[in-house]
Amino acid sequence: MSANIYNNPSFSDTPYGLKLQQTISPGTTSVTIPSNIKRVYAVCIGGGGSGGSATGGGGGGGAGGYSAGWTYAANTCTIGSGGATVTGANGNAGGATVYGMVIAGGGAGGAGTANATAAIMGGGGGGAARSSTNANFNLSASGISYTGAPSATASQGVGYGGAGGSAGAPGQKGGDGVSGGGGGCTLQTTGSTNATALPGGAGLIGGGGGGAYNSGTPLTATVTGGAGGNGDKFSGGTGSASTAALTGGAGGGGGGFIAVGGNASGNTGGTGGNGGGGGGGANNSGTSGAGGDGVLYLYY
Repeated sequence: MSANIYNNPSFSDTPYGLKLQQTISPGTTSVTIPSNIKRVYAVCIGGGGSGGSATGGGGGGGAGGYSAGWTYAANTCTIGSGGATVTGANGNAGGATVYGMVIAGGGAGGAGTANATAAIMGGGGGGAARSSTNANFNLSASGISYTGAPSATASQGVGYGGAGGSAGAPGQKGGDGVSGGGGGCTLQTTGSTNATALPGGAGLIGGGGGGAYNSGTPLTATVTGGAGGNGDKFSGGTGSASTAALTGGAGGGGGGFIAVGGNASGNTGGTGGNGGGGGGGANNSGTSGAGGDGVLYLYY
């Protein structure tokens, strides 16, 4: 007898008939599988990268990678944590999640005081930053998947993982993909014109939104950080707004696989949902949003 998966009302990207048996979060390194189970279907989600923070606006962090497939039953695992927050620095890349033969890399950290950090194994690229003196710090490409799916290298590039967005006036959104790239910083040089940074890339997991900064005069405009990119089921967080002198708005966190992205608050970027990228911070006293932690799902 054959089964038609398209008539399965609970169809997902896991084979029909399997049951989710274990959900494993960071901090766990050992796995117990029943002795009669020799093969396991694993869904790995890497940690999202944190946003950057600089003398202008930071780039958003890239979403963690996503991988799924059959593997031998293993008794150990690695669960990637999200990149930690920073103040006045580049964001941190998320960690990889590994079970047996299935690997999902971490998203890149957004640019802050130098070029964005690299993504690994399918993670989304980090967004670019731009300082208050107009100096550009570059985005990063997404990571090549362990299955061989290529990276996206161009700004806003769409791929298995999306590339980060460029900084500018305005900056660019993060590239879309299975894992979205971080949004680039928007630098506003006309002090009386409102500006909103563009969002992180959308995908199964969303990238973090870029920060926004106003260096113009008179400083009467409202500048707003970019929203986090939307995930497949959960939305990204909103960016924050500011009219204060020589400041800006922070980016929202990217939507995760099982959780929404956090909203930015003041100069602090929003935290990514599960695997989502963190939002970019605003100005040199701002703090970036942390990347969302990775997770491992085991079906058998």
